[in-house]
Amino acid sequence: MKHPKLHALALGAALALASTGQALAESQYGFSSTGTTGVTATAKVNLSVVIPKLILLKVGTSNATQDTVSWAATLAIPAVPTTPTTTANNTVVPWDGTAPTVTTTATGNVLNVAAWTNAGSATINCALGTWSATGGPANTSFTVTTGGTLPHPGGNLGSCASTTIGSNNLLTGTWTYALTGTASSWTAGTYTNAVTYTATGV
Repeated sequence: MKHPKLHALALGAALALASTGQALAESQYGFSSTGTTGVTATAKVNLSVVIPKLILLKVGTSNATQDTVSWAATLAIPAVPTTPTTTANNTVVPWDGTAPTVTTTATGNVLNVAAWTNAGSATINCALGTWSATGGPANTSFTVTTGGTLPHPGGNLGSCASTTIGSNNLLTGTWTYALTGTASSWTAGTYTNAVTYTATGV
């Protein structure tokens, strides 16, 4: 039977070693009473390495800033053509009776993007919320072109699809947003929405 005090001292020494982060090993001995046969003693050490799981995603500006990609429409009245001023009422115009043309100009539509993860398997996806008003462009009216190594999850915002991203591989590049569709068929107004990109590692 082990002596209580000796057992307590041994336990205390083991705990002290564990608290200092030192590896604990077992001990054995080999013995030959005749001194002529071989002897063996082995000891095993358990090794443990814990790597935390991390995933990073950047679309546009770093930190908490949410970028806004915007398009401004310009209407031209044929046949001159005449572009209406900011505010004008009862203004004479040489209109030939045909439909005006509508052009859109983008601002801030090229965003720097980056992603990294050490998860064994990871994906990136996107989703749109609800538009602030009806009568404007559809989700499919916004196409996104990838430049670099980080793929956009879908060719347009109406076809967001789960896209695999590699592990321990820094992916960078740009996403360029373009507005397509027939702007002349949209009702006047301001249309806003938000795209949420989600990178998931499992």
